[in-house]
Formats: sequence, structure tokens, C-alpha cells
Amino acid sequence: MALSKQTSPKQTDRKSFWTPGRIVLTLAGAGLIGALGLSSCNSTEVTKPGNAPANRVANAPATNVAPANPPANMSLSPELRDTKLQTLDGDSLKLSDFKDKVLIVNLWATWCGPCRLEMPELVKMSNEYKSRSLVVLGVATTYNERNDPAHVKEYVKSQNVPYKIIWDDGTLAGPLVEAVQGRSVIPQSFVIAPGGRIVKHFTGFNPYSTPQLMRQAVEEALNDKGKT
Repeated sequence: MALSKQTSPKQTDRKSFWTPGRIVLTLAGAGLIGALGLSSCNSTEVTKPGNAPANRVANAPATNVAPANPPANMSLSPELRDTKLQTLDGDSLKLSDFKDKVLIVNLWATWCGPCRLEMPELVKMSNEYKSRSLVVLGVATTYNERNDPAHVKEYVKSQNVPYKIIWDDGTLAGPLVEAVQGRSVIPQSFVIAPGGRIVKHFTGFNPYSTPQLMRQAVEEALNDKGKT
């Protein structure tokens, strides 16, 4: 006569707890935590051409996505504002070309998940504030994109991005990050008033807070414009 295998009370409790519904909810929650935790990506480097690379960041994703106050009265130098930069389309521009505008300068990369989430919000802001003298400039770096501008062009076109993309070798990105004592991560955004003052500096992207905080910084920069 075969003996039946008995199930202990503890085993029964475990089976009853892990119902299909609880398993689905647990997996969904873990996925959500993972998605929200990925607020920024490591940049390959942020450096001036010819200089040593800036300090690399750890492999763990950053979680500080709040706007950082730049050093007191931090303004871009006249030299940096007058530096000639190349766009992805082969044109040239200088930040000083927009001396009467409010700028959002966004460092990003095509492979960076938070950057890809942020881009539609920047497109919205570009369209929303265009009539109020806001200019958004994206900055894609040669080292983050493996020197492949064609790939970046294709991605920008697929996203219907209306603003200019600067194709940068570190000439702009390096001094910007150094000016705010920042880290080598992306995305990073700089809200700059018409006089060149860095109003706010954002590291990473949080879909629940960053867009609102960035709009507040733009409004502050527009107030600066009204005083000039």
C-alpha cells in the first residue's frame, strides 16, 4: 500500500499566500520600482577637448533628480557664450546668438532611457514657451554617441524634435558641468536667463516632478528677462 505524501501546515500557508494575483502584483511592483529608480545614466565622459576626462560616476543609477542650485551668482563666461558650436545639421551657432532669450540646454544621448523619457517633455515646453522667448537646445556629444551623427539624426527625426541639436565634442558640455560642479551623468539640463545666469541645474529626470520644476525655473528666468 503506497503511503501518501503529507503536506505540512507551513507548506500549505506558503501555497495559499502566493496566489496568481499576488504574484502578478509583486512582479508589477518590482518593475515599477526599477523603472522609477533609473533616473539618470552614466555619461562616457564630460570633458573639454584636450583635457583629462572628468571623474567617472559609479555604475549605480543616480537618484537625485531635484534641481540643484548652481553656485551663487553663477553666470556663463563671455568666452563660453561666444564659442562657436556645430549643430547636427552642419550649421553653426553660439549661445550669445540667443542673448535675449531664455535657454534650456539639455545634455542627452539616444541610448539613455531617462533622456528618452524627458525628450517629449522638452518638446512640449519648446512649443508651449516659444512665443515667450524660450529656446531649447539639445546637446548630443560625440563620445556618448560613438561619433555617429547619422544615428542621432535618425532618432531626432523619429521623435519630431523641433529644436536644434548641438553636435558637441565636449567644448560646451564640459564647461557647463564644471561650472555647476556637476557629475558625468545624463540627462542634465541648464535653465539660463538672458543675461547668462544659470537659474537652475537639473540632474536626471523624474517624470512626476522634473517637468513642473523646470517650468518654474523657466518662469523665474523669464522674470529676469523682464528686468533687463
